[in-house]
Amino acid sequence: MTTFIILTIVFLLSPKNVYAYLDPGSGAVLINLLIAGIAALLFSLKGVFLKLIGKKPKGEIEHKDKDVVLGVLSEGKQYRATFEPIVNALIDHKIPFSYYTLDIEDELLKRESEFMEARFLGYGNLGFAKASNLKASNLICTTPNIGCKGYPIRKSLHINNLIHVFHSINDLSMYRKGSLDHYDSVFMVGDFQAKSIRELEKKRGLKEKKLVSLGLPYLDTYSGEINNTANKKDKKVVLVASSWGSKGLLVNYGTEFIKKLTEANYSVIVRPHPQSYVSEEKFINEIESEIAKLDSVRWDRDISPTKSMIESDLLISDTSSIRFDYAFLCQKPVISLEVPLDAMPGFERDDMSELWMEEAEIKIGLKVAKEDIEKIIGFVEQALNEKGSDEIVTYRESVIKNFGSAGEAIAKYVKQVLIGEKQ
Repeated sequence: MTTFIILTIVFLLSPKNVYAYLDPGSGAVLINLLIAGIAALLFSLKGVFLKLIGKKPKGEIEHKDKDVVLGVLSEGKQYRATFEPIVNALIDHKIPFSYYTLDIEDELLKRESEFMEARFLGYGNLGFAKASNLKASNLICTTPNIGCKGYPIRKSLHINNLIHVFHSINDLSMYRKGSLDHYDSVFMVGDFQAKSIRELEKKRGLKEKKLVSLGLPYLDTYSGEINNTANKKDKKVVLVASSWGSKGLLVNYGTEFIKKLTEANYSVIVRPHPQSYVSEEKFINEIESEIAKLDSVRWDRDISPTKSMIESDLLISDTSSIRFDYAFLCQKPVISLEVPLDAMPGFERDDMSELWMEEAEIKIGLKVAKEDIEKIIGFVEQALNEKGSDEIVTYRESVIKNFGSAGEAIAKYVKQVLIGEKQ
């Protein structure tokens, strides 16, 4: 409140004419910060007002931090697909829990239930500090590297059981080094992930984590959005999805192979990783300008990839886990473009003897070396003809636990094991 009053006084005492230039990018950032700040202020004032009149916010459960048996920590709205199935299932099973987020725009903050207490922890260092001091017997989060040197969120001394839930289909190879070193438990996508976790524990002399295969919650979300009904199209559609940074296929391969696809009468959808718009904006704008000159190409900037996944017949990607999302959700083939190891320094793969994805990527499609990119049309035709949906579904069933119902499986595990309630 004091900050608001000070800002108001400064505004009123400011000169009438201010001559300055604000570039569009900076302007957008400042406007977003202003909107977010106002939202955060209103969110806080709402709680203060209700407490002054002797009421608590609707849906808020009454307990103190020290009494929290289960907490869920999210970095923000980008992880809604991961946490929403868990939140829904916990509420359905009438399990009290606290939901903490570092994003005022996180839509799960609006969820109203007598079993859920939702809290916005704050922005930047304030939010990180609060996240580092949460009190709960069990805390579920999907954030790798908690507790690692240089990472802003420490492992709270008041958390007995820090639990990792995955937001991608892979082993630990594409996580940064030390990603799960400070976790106590892991809700695995499937049994295949145990090998990489145990290998890294042994090499680093770490205490063994509690591992349980419960599935991947965001597949619950996306499986409900995917419709695999065949659409009549004049030509086949290829989705090109790139990781961001030095490991991205757009950085390593450019756009020449995309031009070849259009010349061979394929329609192409290009979808960069959302982080690309933040970390490599200039490069992405240059690539988009190049692609704009090509026929039968469109750019996908949607938050959700499902529309492009449905429209396309085949995916071309790099090391991104979208490859397995696409294959397992759509039952369509994938081409993985090889990315040099030196383009991916500092990942857990450096300390692993085997990589699950090297086996998995040929189960869902084909792998193409950089020197063979000139033959991309032949590989596309081969993948479309050889990799059928039945083969992909069979492999999915051998890899993913509780496909489409991971949130329910997690809630049941929490109820039966973590809080000791039996059905």
